[in-house]
Amino acid sequence: MNHFRVLVAEDNRDTMLTLGILLRSEGYDVQLVENAEQALAKAGEFRPEVVLLDLGLPDRSGFDVASELWRRFGHNCPVLVAITGRTGAEDRQRAESSGFHHFFSKPYDPQALLLLLDSLSLQP
Repeated sequence: MNHFRVLVAEDNRDTMLTLGILLRSEGYDVQLVENAEQALAKAGEFRPEVVLLDLGLPDRSGFDVASELWRRFGHNCPVLVAITGRTGAEDRQRAESSGFHHFFSKPYDPQALLLLLDSLSLQP
């Protein structure tokens, strides 16, 4: 069972709650937020090892949030996973240049996401 901290930043309430249930059922310590400002504030206090981040947040893009997390945390930046409805190659490239480690297009495969998280060798 995994016990590291995961922050989910997703403005679609159903998707956010579903991710929360999925991750908690696997033993992750999960915090849920609905916008970029909440994500940045919660990242500072919760100190997640992984951030699942929607690129299309209502107040700021996930690209901006990723860049800000790298600016704040440097080499201690959490693993950043984009979960987004954007599927174009340019979005993938922009996500990579913004510091995302992984990219999942919606609808995402929950098992593939869990396999990715299970593969991360992170220490809480």
